[in-house]
Amino acid sequence: MKIYTEIEIQASDEQVWNLLTDFASFPRWNLFIRQISGSLNEGAQLTVHFQPPGTDIMTFRPTVITVEPNRKLCWSGHFLIPGLLIGEHSFIIEPLASDRVRFIQQESFHGLLVPLLARRLNIGVRQGFEAMNQTLKTKAEHICQCQFIIS
Repeated sequence: MKIYTEIEIQASDEQVWNLLTDFASFPRWNLFIRQISGSLNEGAQLTVHFQPPGTDIMTFRPTVITVEPNRKLCWSGHFLIPGLLIGEHSFIIEPLASDRVRFIQQESFHGLLVPLLARRLNIGVRQGFEAMNQTLKTKAEHICQCQFIIS
């Protein structure tokens, strides 16, 4: 099962990447991924606190599998024990112009619990992705506008 969302953002790839990887600022703006701690290095383990709409905060500890600055961040983790529910989460930044990108947030789910949780994941997680994408867009475009005004 895969959940895929995308949004166009009027900001540079670097500006979007900087917001996306500034984990310390997440509690102030990110309504889906409430907090991340850990090192942004391939092979490192993160602690991620996320909250799909209408649920309590959940915590999991994925392993970073890809870090390509200004382009891609991926991690993979499992729920409780390996095999029950495995998720591979990706953030992808595709440049469309010098000051415009397509931001993709997606997750592939595998494991024994996927058939039982598919509907819930598709609704709650998708809504969380879309809320985060929209807030990231608003924040990045606001920063971009402020820089334009100052220049």
